[in-house]
Amino acid sequence: MTRSFRGIIAVSAVAVLFAVSPAAAKDYQTLDRAEAVATVNGSAITKGQLEEAMNSLLPLMTYHSSVSDERYMMIQKKALNSLLETEAVYEYAKQNKLDKVDKKELDQAVADVRKNVPQGETLEGILKNSGMTMDDLRERFKKERVVTRITADQRERLEKKAKETVTEDYMKDYYNNNKEKFLEPARFHLRSILVKADPGGGARVWNESKRKAEEILKRAKSGDFAELAKEFSEDPNAALGGDMGWAHTGSLYEEIENAIKGVEVGGIVGPVMTIHGYHVLKVEGRKPSVQKAFESLDLDNLKAELEEKEFKTSWVEWMASLRKAAKIEYLVESLK
Repeated sequence: MTRSFRGIIAVSAVAVLFAVSPAAAKDYQTLDRAEAVATVNGSAITKGQLEEAMNSLLPLMTYHSSVSDERYMMIQKKALNSLLETEAVYEYAKQNKLDKVDKKELDQAVADVRKNVPQGETLEGILKNSGMTMDDLRERFKKERVVTRITADQRERLEKKAKETVTEDYMKDYYNNNKEKFLEPARFHLRSILVKADPGGGARVWNESKRKAEEILKRAKSGDFAELAKEFSEDPNAALGGDMGWAHTGSLYEEIENAIKGVEVGGIVGPVMTIHGYHVLKVEGRKPSVQKAFESLDLDNLKAELEEKEFKTSWVEWMASLRKAAKIEYLVESLK
């Protein structure tokens, strides 16, 4: 059974759900399912269609009083936007004589639905209760197929265009105009001596950890930091003399990176508190931020990234052009 028809059969359940959220504006709540909430070139989008679209975006089980007003309205407007774009694409197809669907295909779609009608009911009866006719159902199936075909064809064209657009020269221009995106971040080489503290140990435990770290700090300033790390550190790197290796800006705890800012190579700082306890740190080396050469980049990944960016830009522009060409009228104030 198609998703749209599942929505038709579930009319009563969906209608109940819309009564529980206070987010639905009064003028929307009072509408009958067959009443229009918006039109596109004179074609109505009904409250019932909007409910079905919302149901496809948010599972039934999440429609209850815990759904925030803000989220409810966001889903409602997203659903309406999807319906508006569907109508705009369909109008584009009709204007360009791209809306042909084989009658046999529609006959089969109706036959498939008829097979799934619940026992004791008829397709005609369900349609009547939903305010639809058989012609309405066939038109909906036709629209779904036309819109699916048109959007698939357009996606293929725009993806091809994006691949043709993103050449090596294009990538070089992007690199030259966005060099800040291709910086190797500054790096630093640290050693650490950690005196652990139980996160739930309370002030006494943390104060004792800090006191021990302060004593180690005094000794580290005039002694062998690596040997002190081997003797006192409770860090996994203790056996390596507390060697943390090279790291780049943004990769370590913020408290550690803030503590070593401006500290020259050979400098020792502490105690620095993190969730693990108190650290005594030594800056063993620094490497400045370096501009990556174009030739060093992963050009396959960059090409894929830029092709996706080009495609999305073209898709948004195409859809915007269809919406601009369409006459859209909002009939419910809260949905504008």
